[in-house]
Amino acid sequence: MTKKAQRNLRQEVTDKVLEALKNGVAPWVKPWTGKPGDGIHMNPDTGTVYRGINVWLLNIAQMANGYSSSEWVTFRGAKKLGGSVRPRPEGVEKGEWGHTVIYWQFIEKKDENGKATGEKFPMLRHFTVFNRDQCDNLPETEVEAVPEFERHARAEATIEATGARISYGGDRACYIPASDSIQLPNKENFHNPESFYSTAFHELVHWTGAEKRLKRTKGKRFGDSDYAFEELVAEMGAGFLCAEHGISGELQHESYIGSWITALESDNNFVISASSKAQKASDLIANPKAKELKKVA
Repeated sequence: MTKKAQRNLRQEVTDKVLEALKNGVAPWVKPWTGKPGDGIHMNPDTGTVYRGINVWLLNIAQMANGYSSSEWVTFRGAKKLGGSVRPRPEGVEKGEWGHTVIYWQFIEKKDENGKATGEKFPMLRHFTVFNRDQCDNLPETEVEAVPEFERHARAEATIEATGARISYGGDRACYIPASDSIQLPNKENFHNPESFYSTAFHELVHWTGAEKRLKRTKGKRFGDSDYAFEELVAEMGAGFLCAEHGISGELQHESYIGSWITALESDNNFVISASSKAQKASDLIANPKAKELKKVA
């Protein structure tokens, strides 16, 4: 009997994001509406809120299949809640009915004699979830819709709580490393409040990359690989924050899509690494006083 080939999860994740980008869809941009549960992918069985790269994987699955819900359960989770996952429909290939989410599991190394060394290394693992729309008889989740003015007020509070130095005026939005400050146009110059908040979140993610914060490297010139990577981190980080606040996301740098596609085609760790750094950045912005940032996939 031949040993079953191990799944290359990094490549699978990369291929999904790459296909979306080539089809003109940035998975971190979604029209959040403030509808109950919209924009926050969660498991009603465990209460888990999906984070990191899993947000984009589930965004892709939701948009591609037209699911109306952002809730996902495992096969066992559906049964535990008193419901069930529907049988795979005819015409749907085996393995295509459920959707993959990933996580890191730390494995302890062993010496040549099979004894534990005390040293651990991360291993990428996966499990399968199903959208509420793929299930029957799941209990309804009660989530109160948040009015637009309250969502905007929360976004304002988040921005202010960072303590970042922000100046308003002009026609550019940027983070200035030399002065560790952010420049934004006046609020009234944006097409709508959502555009302002998504832009502010984008620049705040850049702000987290400073040496005294999360120590990320930014490229020296527009278009180089480090610059493109940092822009992807900022896009994803803003996407996390927009989802958390119920704000409509907006792609800031369409010009980088070509660079991201090139990077993804040559490096299957690119998008996973960017997602991890973006999650850490958004965590810091949402809770600037936190002493430890949770590690995410």
